[in-house]
Amino acid sequence: MEKGNYKTFVWMLALSFIIMYGVMFLNVDQADHIYLSMTRLYMTLMMVASMALLMLAMMRMMYKNRKLNLVIILSSMVVFILSLVGVRTQTLVSDVQYMKGMIPHHSIAIMTSKNANIKDPEVRKLADGIIKTQEKEIAEMKAILARMK
Repeated sequence: MEKGNYKTFVWMLALSFIIMYGVMFLNVDQADHIYLSMTRLYMTLMMVASMALLMLAMMRMMYKNRKLNLVIILSSMVVFILSLVGVRTQTLVSDVQYMKGMIPHHSIAIMTSKNANIKDPEVRKLADGIIKTQEKEIAEMKAILARMK
């Protein structure tokens, strides 16, 4: 039973990775603003590593192999730290990866600016300006990406 628990543990983390990575795109304004990027990969790895530690701590009775638990704890900490360094330093983020990370980011600003319940005219003017500039920048980045392919 214990080996099965650890196998399930790994499957839960793998499926959680896929779900978490996908969920990060639910707040883009348009589906064509979804691009896979290193930055979101780093963020997802940090979330999964944190989740692995939390799952081990909360479900201690299911995971009794101390050596295997130590391996999971240490590897989760290493993955978290390397991913944190990666996201903070933008390691492996090239020109193309930069734009693939920024297009969804800009799209989120557009969606938020369009849908927020803004009452103040000055804030509405700011939000409209954000929509206009972010749409322009997304178009620029898409054109550059097309040129670089």
